[in-house]
Amino acid sequence: MAYLRGQVIYADLGYGRKPWLVVSNNQRNGSRKGDLVAVRVTTTAHAVELPTVVRLSAADQPFVGSVLCDDPYVIAIDEVDTAAGALPPATMRAVDDALRLALGL
Repeated sequence: MAYLRGQVIYADLGYGRKPWLVVSNNQRNGSRKGDLVAVRVTTTAHAVELPTVVRLSAADQPFVGSVLCDDPYVIAIDEVDTAAGALPPATMRAVDDALRLALGL
């Protein structure tokens, strides 16, 4: 299955099944490479305001918590358990800004 940028997926990378946000581009996601780049979606809001953390709002439901953009992971497609929906464009723009800061772009 090809996953799309902005989709929230669930994967177990060795410490339990967790939600992740796909941030790699759709061309890569649909390639035969067999992996994607994602950032962690926490289920709790962070008390500390960081420019690389995007807080989720009511517009992002059913997802709650924060998107941690400072630590992207490469996830093999076979590690993905399921896709659970997607974040809206406004939230993805905030994620883009946070990724630019995290990666120094």
